[in-house]
Amino acid sequence: MAYITLRVLHGADRGRVFDRVPTPVTIGREEGNSIQLNDERISRYHLKLQADNDKIVATDLESTNGTKVNGEDIQVRIVRDGDMISLGRSLLLVGSHSDIDRRIAARHPEGENGRGTQLRERMRRFEAQNSDVIEDVGSVRSPLLPSESPPLPERLSPAQSAELSELLEYVQNVLRTATEGAVMRGNAEKVELEFPDWQAILDLQARLAQLLREIGGG
Repeated sequence: MAYITLRVLHGADRGRVFDRVPTPVTIGREEGNSIQLNDERISRYHLKLQADNDKIVATDLESTNGTKVNGEDIQVRIVRDGDMISLGRSLLLVGSHSDIDRRIAARHPEGENGRGTQLRERMRRFEAQNSDVIEDVGSVRSPLLPSESPPLPERLSPAQSAELSELLEYVQNVLRTATEGAVMRGNAEKVELEFPDWQAILDLQARLAQLLREIGGG
């Protein structure tokens, strides 16, 4: 059985720690949830956290005001120690101090230009701040966010790998076609696109948003 620790950094329940709660976990206003929060902007059953393939998956339960992870709206998302989950007026930090330290150590072994020490100090300062000054909890991002793209899914079947490749190729083709006709202006300070190319990018954005909703609803 997988466990998860959540610490409330902002909101009416600030300071509460839900230590090593067994998954699956539901969060909401109702008493029937694994974690009940006193926040009128949170839905009765707002968010579910469950374990799958050694990862924790967050799924928004079609809440009224939505869920954000590290400042991004989500339908379904892998969450890791050090991530920030915002729902309603509440901000939750995933992981205990030791959980977060292990994630930092795995990414930045000691002696690697002091990067691990810097990240630990940044996390401690963030956790210790007066959260009353946070005007928009939905904009809060974890200091541990990597700069590289997220990893590809693991343990895919051959058919799933082929379907994912097909989707990524579709995105790549739309972006390549749209940017081939780009024109640099003003000493490369601006780039101009033809309207059909710009519209293709907007259509792609809408299609991806639709796919995310479908995945989350599944």
